Amino acid sequence: MTPNDTSSPEERDRLIAEALTHAEARDLGYRPPSVAPTTVRWKGAVGAAGLLLGVALLVAPPAWLRGDPAPSVPREARELGARAMLYLQAQEIEAYRQRNQGLPDRLGDLESELPGLRFVRSNDRVYQLVAYGPDGRAMVYDSTHPAPEIQEPVVDLLSRIDGQ
Repeated sequence: MTPNDTSSPEERDRLIAEALTHAEARDLGYRPPSVAPTTVRWKGAVGAAGLLLGVALLVAPPAWLRGDPAPSVPREARELGARAMLYLQAQEIEAYRQRNQGLPDRLGDLESELPGLRFVRSNDRVYQLVAYGPDGRAMVYDSTHPAPEIQEPVVDLLSRIDGQ
């Protein structure tokens, strides 16, 4: 058929019917497969049971799942630890001073930097180290006048460790 040809109504109806049949045949290839209703119910039941189990374990976990509680460190031991950090970091600074004939610009310049300490450099020879105890009180190690309450307990502890 050419564009100038005229067609009869029967011919047009036949062509439209063929086009619709062809389109329906192609649509059948693109439709998703149907799922049996029993499969959907089974998956829903398993999903709901898993969700309920998860919520129950989250709200009230059994003892074997919780584990042992973390041990608490006594206040005195935490304070001694803060003092030991101050003392040991001061010893590291003094070793740096002897090797390099001066103070470091910051704690990061040392071989080992202990966490939670603040370094305040007053001049080329004087510095302070600041740590905070368990009660939030600042403990200061001054290089010109080291406080005996920082130095003595740590030296005593280190001597007891060496003596064992």
